[in-house]
Amino acid sequence: MSQPYMPDEPVPDHLADTGPIQAIRSSQEMRQAHTPGWQRWFGLISLLGATMLTIGAMLIMLSPNDPQAPEQPVVLVGDNDGADTVALPTATPLQTTPQEDNRAGEPVESMIVLPTLDPGQASVLLNQPLRVVANPEADAYQTVRDIYNPFTIIPDRTRSSVEEYTIESGDTIFAIAERYGLEPETIVWGNDNAIVEGLRPGRVINILPVNGVYHQVLNGDNVAIIATKYGVDPYAIIDSEYNDLFGVEPDDPLPDGSWVVVPGGEREQISWNPVVTRVEGTGAGSANGQGAIAFASGEAGSCGLVTNPGGSGWARPIGAYQWVRGFDGVHSGVDLSAPPGSPVYAANGGAVIFAGWNSYGYGYTIVLAHGPFTTLYGHLSAINVGCAQYVSAGQPIGAVGSSGNSSGPHLHFEIRYMDVPQDPTYTMPF
Repeated sequence: MSQPYMPDEPVPDHLADTGPIQAIRSSQEMRQAHTPGWQRWFGLISLLGATMLTIGAMLIMLSPNDPQAPEQPVVLVGDNDGADTVALPTATPLQTTPQEDNRAGEPVESMIVLPTLDPGQASVLLNQPLRVVANPEADAYQTVRDIYNPFTIIPDRTRSSVEEYTIESGDTIFAIAERYGLEPETIVWGNDNAIVEGLRPGRVINILPVNGVYHQVLNGDNVAIIATKYGVDPYAIIDSEYNDLFGVEPDDPLPDGSWVVVPGGEREQISWNPVVTRVEGTGAGSANGQGAIAFASGEAGSCGLVTNPGGSGWARPIGAYQWVRGFDGVHSGVDLSAPPGSPVYAANGGAVIFAGWNSYGYGYTIVLAHGPFTTLYGHLSAINVGCAQYVSAGQPIGAVGSSGNSSGPHLHFEIRYMDVPQDPTYTMPF
C-alpha cells in the first residue's frame, strides 16, 4: 500500500536539474580571492629585478673595455738586433670608486687590482739580465736582455772600499783596469811592481775604489809625509771616505802596517814596454862608436847608460838544475830550480847594466848587455859583479836564491832580443 502524500514535502520538478546550479569563477578570480595584496607586489618587484640583472650581465659581456677581463699573456719575441724582448701589457691606471662605509657612514675608496704576471713568465724574467725601456709606438713597455754575461761584467756602481780580485788565466792589467773603470797605473800602484812583468793566475791583487795609490804605513808615517810622497793635499787623504781618518791631524802618526788610500796620488811612472833604453852611435854614454844601453832607469840597481860592447858565444847560466817552468805568454823566461847558493854564470860575454834589487818581482837581479841581446838573472841570493863590469861567457856572476816574487829557490833566466823577451830554448838547449 502506498504511503500517504505529505503536503509539506516539495513536489519535484522533473524538468529541472537535479542539483542546484553554482556560478563557475576563473582561476585569476580565485587567486585574487585567496592571495593577499602584499604578495602580489613582492612578486612583481622580483620579476623586475631579475630582468634588470639579465640586461646588465648582457651589457658587461658585450662591453669591449671590460675591466674584469683576463690579463693579456706576456709574449717573448725577437728584435732585429738579436736581443730578446718581452712585451708587457699596459697596466690599467689606478681607479677608485666611492662606497659607503657601513661602520662610519663616510665614503671610502676601493682599489681595482692591477694585472699580474704569470708565475712561469715571472721566473723567466727574474733569471735573465733585463732592462725596461719604453715603447711609445706600441703603447707598452719592453724589457730588453743585454748581450753581456752578467757573471763577468763588473756592475756600474761606486765601490766604497778596496776590493780583492783573483787573477785568472788570460787577464791583463789593461783589461782589469777597463773592467773596474780605473787607470792601468792604479792597478799597479795598488799592488807591487811585480805584476807589470806578468799576472800569475790565482794571485790576489788589490782593486782601489778610485784612481790613486795604496800605501802601507811604515816607520811611523803620518798623513803629511804620505801626501808629500805622492803629491796630494793631506786633507784629500784625511777627508776621503775610503779611510777612517776623520779627526786626524796631518802630523799625527798612523799605526804601522795599516793601509791608506791616496786618491789622486802617483808613484813612479811605469814603462809598459821592456824597460830598456838604447842609445846608438857616438852619443852620450857610448865609446868608440859603440852604442849605450840602460835597464830599468830609476831603480836602485840600475847602472844608467853603459857602453854596449857586443857579445860572444852562448853558455848555460847554471849547472845542475831541475826544470820548473818554461816560456809562455805570461812568463817571459824559464825557471830552473837548484839549491840556494848554487853558482849562476854569464850566458854570454857582455857588460853589467843592472846589479841590485829590482822592485818588479825579480828580487836581486843581474842584467847583462850583449849587443842586440840582453840576459836577465833573477831571484838571486848573491851578486858578485858591479855596474859596467865586462864579463865573459861562463863566468860566475851570482848565486841561486828566492828573493822577490818567488815560491822557492830557483833561477829565473831571460833572453831578450832588441828588448823583447824570447824563448831561451830557441838559443841554447836546456
